[in-house]
Order: sequence, then structure tokens, then C-alpha cells
Amino acid sequence: MFKLIVVIFISLSANAATVSETKVDKTIDKAEILENPTLKVESGSLKKFSFYSKYVYSGGDLVEPFSAEKPNIRDLENKPNLTSFAGAVGLKYRMTKFDNFSFQLGLHSTSPFHDSLDSDDATNQLIFDENKGKVGSDDPIISYFRTYYIGELQNISFVKYQYVTRDMYRDLGYKGIFSFSHAAAYRLNKAAYIAGSFTYENYAYDKSNMYYNGYKMSLRESQAEHKLRANLSAEMYFRRNLSFRLITDLFSRTQMRDTVASEEAKLQQTIAATYFFTRDISIAPNIKFIAEDIRADRTNIGLTLNLNL
Repeated sequence: MFKLIVVIFISLSANAATVSETKVDKTIDKAEILENPTLKVESGSLKKFSFYSKYVYSGGDLVEPFSAEKPNIRDLENKPNLTSFAGAVGLKYRMTKFDNFSFQLGLHSTSPFHDSLDSDDATNQLIFDENKGKVGSDDPIISYFRTYYIGELQNISFVKYQYVTRDMYRDLGYKGIFSFSHAAAYRLNKAAYIAGSFTYENYAYDKSNMYYNGYKMSLRESQAEHKLRANLSAEMYFRRNLSFRLITDLFSRTQMRDTVASEEAKLQQTIAATYFFTRDISIAPNIKFIAEDIRADRTNIGLTLNLNL
């Protein structure tokens, strides 16, 4: 699947490069450090202090895009399959041209645009009835990240800690999440990049049991301890402010508590288009699917907004 995507991508990018060359060919401003627009918007504003935020809407499928439920295309267990809105809003301090610190609060809402749901899934129905339309702010996040070059490779590395405060996850024992992530991009020509990202997450818990209807239940078997995932993408610019990305997962593994074995989630592919209003503001509609099971009713549509001021 990915080989076919790359062949198509290289063919298209050769043509795009000729029509976009005058718009794309700019001298790299070393004050900005990175030249790739996707990495620049991830790194936030160039101001000393700035507003730093990212919002994600996860919607239905191509058949029922406005449904309150969405297909579980990766067949992940213990995860509600409801549309949702999530975000991280806060401040960023640009300590040097390379180094940044941020403090953010999480935003979340379950099925924010729906008033009713009649579902065959009891878990989905329960979570919808208890949370529909509510908007909450919780889970403070502190992060440090650095932008830099290694030769011609453009990089951004993040270290984050998220303190879990949302009741829904506190009830399941979650205390905090430490993560390290890295993204890199290599420019092939005036309008094309090969990029990739890698993320590691470590989960901490403060309880291993819960009580339900007077019965003690163990949580450990459903508590993840380590998560590891990576993807590779082909990124093409038809114009400097409009990109098209083809993203494929390389691996996605989870190790649960009390076991050395790890479970591999189904690898998904993403088609995304990004419009850059400025270097600090972008919007990206996207479609996720599984290559081995491509069906309109087995897709997830979404929208990502980066807003840095």
C-alpha cells in the first residue's frame, strides 16, 4: 500500500515542484529555525510569550459523517467509540531560538454536536447519556521541546508530562502520562517532503482496583504501561500554504501492566490536506482507514486546528 502511495506521490510532486517553485523557494530564516510548514506550526509562534493551542475533532465515517458514533476501525478494546472534541490550550515561552517551554490545559467534549443517541453498544450509550455536550477543562500538561537541524533533516523533539484529573480516567486509576515524541522532515525538492514521527508513552497509576455494585474489580489487566508508535508520511505542497499528506503507521504497540508481552494495534493510514493561514495557524481535514479493509463505513473523518498567537 505504502509503496504504491510513494510512487504516486513522487510522480505528482515532480509536477507540483515546477508550478510551485517560485512560491516555495525561499531562503531559510534561521530565526525561525525550521523551514517545513508542518513542523513550524507545531513549534508555535516566534514571540517570547505566546498563546499555544491545538484542537482535534474526531467524527463519524464517510457514510454517516454526522453520526454521534464512529467505527472502531482499529478494534481497540476498552475505548468508547463516540465522536469527540479534544484540545490543549495554554502559553508558550520561547527561551531561545531552539528551546521552548509550554503549559497547557486539556479541553474535551463527548459528542459535542448531538442531543440524542440510540445505540446497540451499552458502553457507548452510557457514556453518551452521562457526558453528551459537556465541555470540560482538565489534565494540565507541561512540556519542553526543541527545534533543530541534523544536516538537512529538520527536527522537533518533545518531552511532556500530563497530570490526569478527569474523573472518567481517575476512576480507572490513571495518575499521569510521561511521553517523548519526535518528528522529522526531509525536503526532496521545492514542493515535496518525506516525514516521520515517533512517540513513546509511559502511564502511571495510583490504584489497581475499583468497586462496582459492592464488588471489588481488578483494573490491572486493562491498564497499559507502555505505548510505542511510529508513522511515515509523504508530504506535497501544491502551494506554499496548501499541503497534501499520505501517512501510514509503521507500528503501534502497547504493553499492559504485569506482562512483558505487547499487543499490536491495527496499522492505519491517513489522508490529510492542510491549509496554512499563516506560519502559526493551520487547519487539516483528514480521513483514517485500514488498508486491508477499505470501506466507506470503516473510516474515521476528522479535523485538526493549530492556533498560535
